[in-house]
Amino acid sequence: MSLKRILALASGGAGDPSALAFAAWLAGQHDAVAEVVPVYPDSVVDMVTLGLVLGATLSRDAFEELAEAERTMQGRIEVAARQSANAADVVYGAGEGAPRLSVLTRGLRPALALSRNAALADLIVIAQEGLKTGPLEDLLSQALLGDRAPVLITRGDPDRLSGPAAIAWDGSPQAGRAVRAALPLLAMASGIHVLQCVSSLDREAADPDIDLLNDYLRLHGVGAGVATMLEGEDAGAVLLAAAEGKRAGLLVAGAWGHSRLRETIFGGATRSFLRRNDGPSLLLAH
Repeated sequence: MSLKRILALASGGAGDPSALAFAAWLAGQHDAVAEVVPVYPDSVVDMVTLGLVLGATLSRDAFEELAEAERTMQGRIEVAARQSANAADVVYGAGEGAPRLSVLTRGLRPALALSRNAALADLIVIAQEGLKTGPLEDLLSQALLGDRAPVLITRGDPDRLSGPAAIAWDGSPQAGRAVRAALPLLAMASGIHVLQCVSSLDREAADPDIDLLNDYLRLHGVGAGVATMLEGEDAGAVLLAAAEGKRAGLLVAGAWGHSRLRETIFGGATRSFLRRNDGPSLLLAH
């Protein structure tokens, strides 16, 4: 039970070191290949498109300046990736064998690059810090809702994944997919806590039986989780607080069990999970 192909999204921003550190650390722990997908905007294409709309053209010097800025961004990502690979004692650069961390060339629009690479990836890694600015917030939605890929939102240090883990369990298909994707990480954990916010359960739509979840975890050799029953109007905040109380380095949860529009308007557990900057890393799936 392990991860073998991991994607880390890097935008050239402040969140890159965290995403790259987690990707490299996981590659080392699972003898995996981690690939970094650059997702910074393509300024040249954007300016050409804008020029066509406005009926204007860019000078050759302007094109060269934009291209140089992109080369600088790519170089910044590669330097950070090499540092993360060295810190995790994994090989840096493209090639055969694992564990390995490499940076892909920025050749496609970020959304297309993500979809093409996510099709055969075990996990996508995005830093919490990166969600504040740039394209990563939209790409997170695409990864979860469009590509149906599991996403690890990184917080703190990677070695916290070796400590206790928590599962937010409501029996929903989204929570089930999150648990299945998280099995390699749950197998690394020093203990598992199953958290259930009783006041938010929809027993008509799903079976939230914790015994069924623990039977599944035992079948995979992960071991049963210790159940904690919770109450509260804001399920996300309650679950996060409980995970922190258990000193969990990872919280596994389904994302957007209701429609995203409904959660945006009325709030929801996913929104509560994502608006926090600290706490456990999140393994989310839709």
